[in-house]
Amino acid sequence: MDTIEPHLAAVRRCAKAIDDWEPVVHAWVRLELDGAVVAAQRADRDEVRPLSGNTLGIKDIYDTAEQPTSYGSTLYNGHQPRADAAAVVLLKRSGAIPLGKTVTAEFAYAHPGPTRNPRRPTHTPGGSSMGSAAAVACGMADVALGTQTAASITRPASFCGVYGFKPTYGAVSVAGLKLVAPSLDTVGWFARDPRVLDAARVSLTANLPAGALTGPPRLALARTPDWAAAMPDSQAAVLEAITAARELGGLIMPESRDDVLDGLVQAHLTVLAFEAARALAWEHQHRHALSPQLLALLDTGLHTPVDDYDAARRLRDHAQRRVPALFGDADILLTPAAVGEAPAGLSGTGDPLFGRAWSLLGLPTLAIPFATGSTGLPVGIQAVARAGHDRDLLSFATWFSGGVAAHSIPPHTSA
Repeated sequence: MDTIEPHLAAVRRCAKAIDDWEPVVHAWVRLELDGAVVAAQRADRDEVRPLSGNTLGIKDIYDTAEQPTSYGSTLYNGHQPRADAAAVVLLKRSGAIPLGKTVTAEFAYAHPGPTRNPRRPTHTPGGSSMGSAAAVACGMADVALGTQTAASITRPASFCGVYGFKPTYGAVSVAGLKLVAPSLDTVGWFARDPRVLDAARVSLTANLPAGALTGPPRLALARTPDWAAAMPDSQAAVLEAITAARELGGLIMPESRDDVLDGLVQAHLTVLAFEAARALAWEHQHRHALSPQLLALLDTGLHTPVDDYDAARRLRDHAQRRVPALFGDADILLTPAAVGEAPAGLSGTGDPLFGRAWSLLGLPTLAIPFATGSTGLPVGIQAVARAGHDRDLLSFATWFSGGVAAHSIPPHTSA
């Protein structure tokens, strides 16, 4: 029956996982399983499509016509958009069956929702795409939409032990997405299999699928100027990944020119605050409904001189011109995905440090589940490619995952 009705089988499989996990993980804002069954039955009568047999979680920062969209804020309780976001339409058109809306941090920034890490429910799953990463990690969804402004794909993917892909900035339409920093905000998504990541990329961009590598990948270690801020677990994961890639036949190039990244973390903070204060100008008028974290960002941005913003953008533009020097002879850089394991507690989402520079540069990045930290939680690595080389990144991921054992999700414990 599963081969005859792949969509319905996928919905039933995920519904079982939801029964098992959602009471502990709290990854969903809304579930529409009855509607998913109807959509799956209809899809099973149609032709096979790139994402047939896969279910979809939608971060509650994307507009949806059939479900309310609150952007993680009480200001938008009951808000009902008239249309689906472009990314939602394209994934549904490619056969993915939406199950509902996943938890987002408030306006995809820092104030967390109720989601817990499925690996250890006393720890954060990361943010701001917390619900999407957690839902994928424990099989409640096969692919789930997130967004990245700083590290909101990379960090929760690392903390939850799944793949998280952020394409080149601008590669996927942001129509219908609640923007926070328009020159940074990027559509991204999670999956447990890099081939599903790529099927979603093809669906969202109309680009060709990532094929098998035609030769050994050329890799380089990128310690970045913030290497010392990474915990030993995270540093070790990147170094071990370099060793594993070499043993699989990869070519290891000299370390990257990390001076290209100097100053980009602070520049990212400046751009984010300045743009958020303007993108969320209406929301800023309703201070009583905003978290202290968001208010601090908006107040900072409102008082940031435009000269500082322009200087940050000029630094970004200069660094983008120096990207060839950053990569040297390498096609892909390997670098930390996060500072370390998911921190304990649910009041924060972890440090986005190791996503800021790459998000500012607009380069495609991929979080890869790879290592286990000293307390038993996942520690991912981050692979980075040149702008527009998204296919190369996913070809590498399939090659690398084929030679490296993946994590298995442990049984959940009581919260």
